[in-house]
Amino acid sequence: MTSQRLATGTSLIREFFAIYPDYALCRTLTDNIAEGQMQYSDAVQALSLKAHAAAANNEEITRRLATVSVSVKGNPIRIESLGLRDLICLDDSALKSTLEFYFKNPYAHRRCKRSRLLPALVRSFPLRVLIGHAKERDLDLDYNAFFALLKLL
Repeated sequence: MTSQRLATGTSLIREFFAIYPDYALCRTLTDNIAEGQMQYSDAVQALSLKAHAAAANNEEITRRLATVSVSVKGNPIRIESLGLRDLICLDDSALKSTLEFYFKNPYAHRRCKRSRLLPALVRSFPLRVLIGHAKERDLDLDYNAFFALLKLL
């Protein structure tokens, strides 16, 4: 892929992420546009529909995100109830599950902030810490995608 196409893809992902914060979906839509399988306007429309649906169902989505749990020593524990120190101490499979959850829902449980008044490092600090611990443990994750997501937060 040429650097021009890569830069265009990155800017499209950034634009799409501003409409609806689902990095994997934004990257897929960008790839589909690059391959000619989808038009830009269709992608924007699809993201807009998802954003409107999410806004309309915000309470239900928040309630469902609060019920997501990981297994800790055989017991299910809600991710929302765990502090950053607790998350760091999770075993490898639970940490991986947690990171995959936050990859799909980066603003869940208010771990990452949306305010542009805060520097990016502060807005996404908890996620950065979790990614660092996962990388240190050599967990099998798509770190390039995680680092790209961090640039968007």
